[in-house]
Amino acid sequence: MIIFGSRAVHLDSAQSINATCPSCNTQGSLVLSIFRKHAHIFWIPLFPIGKVGVSQCQHCKNALDENEMPESISSRVNKLKEETKGPVWQFAGVGIFILLFIIGAFASSQSSQNTAAYLASPMAGDVYEYKFDQGSYSTFLVARVVGDSVFVHPNEYEINKITRLYRIEKPENYSTEVIGFSRADLEAMRTAGDILNIKR
Repeated sequence: MIIFGSRAVHLDSAQSINATCPSCNTQGSLVLSIFRKHAHIFWIPLFPIGKVGVSQCQHCKNALDENEMPESISSRVNKLKEETKGPVWQFAGVGIFILLFIIGAFASSQSSQNTAAYLASPMAGDVYEYKFDQGSYSTFLVARVVGDSVFVHPNEYEINKITRLYRIEKPENYSTEVIGFSRADLEAMRTAGDILNIKR
């Protein structure tokens, strides 16, 4: 279950010495407070979604939201909002997502480089993850390399999601049958997007 929503953080408060409370007509009793809302997911702040202002009379305790304030008070609240800066941590979620994206991009680039290197110098024990035309996934295990030929044991099982390949990647699932490929064949399969990853 994904828990998301919004929360408000108090930024600043100021007492207005000139404003008059519209409820009890006491002058100088209004405290203007500014809050900044942010969206969150699992209580991790993602990004700010705007500032809001409220006023409260210290004499009669009457509180007003912005849409309830007379223009004279609303203008003071708007000025205070402009002058008040919010905390940087309300952008934490954006920072985390950017960091995860960078890490993911680096890992993907590294994986691609490793795949190309392993394909150029195959070794017995390498596990190739590949995709069938119908969209399912499986693996084959390199048995031996002889000159330009790579001999593999195919996995007897396939699965519909690449993220679940670990479920079938077990020694007992590999066939005793041996299939041979040339290195050019394997490179063509990688270029076509059929070989997705090589584990060593």
